Amino acid sequence: MHPQIRIPAILLPFLRLTTSQAHNISCPSIFQPFPETCAPFQPSSNFSYEFPPESPTDYGVIGPPLQAVHSSTSPPTGLAIDPNLNLYLTYPRNSGPTPNNVIIATSFTKEQPWPNASIQNCAEGQNASTCFINVQNVVLDSLNQLWVVDSGIPPGKHSAVEHGAKIMSFNYTTSDWINTYVIPEDLYYDGMNANDVRINNTLGNNGWAFITDESKVGSLLAIDLETGHTVRRLYNTSVVRADEKFVGIYNGKPTYMWNGTTKSYPTTGADGIALQSGSVYWGVLASRRWYLVSQEAFVDESISEADLLASVVFPSQIGTEQAGLTADDKGRVYITASEQNAIFYVDTDQANVTEEVNGVPAGGDGLVDPENYVIKTLVRSALIQHADSAAIWDGWLYFCNNQLALSPMRQYNNVDNRRGPFVSHRVWVGAGPAV
Repeated sequence: MHPQIRIPAILLPFLRLTTSQAHNISCPSIFQPFPETCAPFQPSSNFSYEFPPESPTDYGVIGPPLQAVHSSTSPPTGLAIDPNLNLYLTYPRNSGPTPNNVIIATSFTKEQPWPNASIQNCAEGQNASTCFINVQNVVLDSLNQLWVVDSGIPPGKHSAVEHGAKIMSFNYTTSDWINTYVIPEDLYYDGMNANDVRINNTLGNNGWAFITDESKVGSLLAIDLETGHTVRRLYNTSVVRADEKFVGIYNGKPTYMWNGTTKSYPTTGADGIALQSGSVYWGVLASRRWYLVSQEAFVDESISEADLLASVVFPSQIGTEQAGLTADDKGRVYITASEQNAIFYVDTDQANVTEEVNGVPAGGDGLVDPENYVIKTLVRSALIQHADSAAIWDGWLYFCNNQLALSPMRQYNNVDNRRGPFVSHRVWVGAGPAV
């Protein structure tokens, strides 16, 4: 007895043909560029065609509903939320100048430059440590200071300008500048490209900042917030470099890099970053890989590069290209899953694990062994169009969308297929930011 099969509507005209008519028919356009003629379809008299019940006919929304919080006319990459629920966004200059590099939202559609208008663009001859060159992200630390990470790379250039690569901290209530840490020029080699930052205010004497370098060779950096001493580690290793000839997926379509009609592949290295439970987590954008390593080991320069690399943990493939990571105070690490129109998460605190994994019962104490990490979907929706940066406050996870895969460098003949508005959303997670 054959299963009942429903015939797809697009095939019905071809199944109504007689046997003689069925020979040498033209294939419907969905089959091209396959052969112009199709083999005849001859169903038996006791056979019909119907999709089994477990076959989805669409890919529905997963998880709690999204709430729109701001509508941008330009695609943002960075996002922060402060204790007063003010929303901050960054508009990078990777593809060209933007009027404002960092803004604060004043309504659903309106915004103003933050912390002020004068800092947004360096004047000719101005010291680049005092103004914005190309801010990639803005983040809140556990002391409620807002930090910006500036690649220092002007539009159309491939290396940071003198004093341009830096992180800067500000008072969120007054918008006053607090401090600037300039990444030394001797670390700019091979196109070092500071992309994202997270702050541990308790590590060492005055805290450390951890920064991803998304250049082709890739690396991670850390800055001692007491002395300003900066280290660049894991440089040009497999854990920070893109996959060779990586092909991603966006809204069901494979994506490449394009220079007109010349095809190439993305080479973006270490990108998203999060701090959780004493480890630094990061993802490699042009890949489906992520990693973690001890924060203390990372900043300990007595540990050789070879030994540090050997201590890096690869939990598993993550199932998606990803641009951003963040973490909450319940031990979860969140991953913006751009290929899946989703946000994933992983429990790293055993107390919050709800199922047995590899013989370890649900619940308990301590950290989850990375071998037992289970990647789960927090939310999936067509509204999520390359979620980039995310931040958590007061039970909500906020994130921005920028349609990166539709931008000119990723489209044939460099057509810009991004379509605004670019809406930032929030989704309920019932937790606060990681501390």
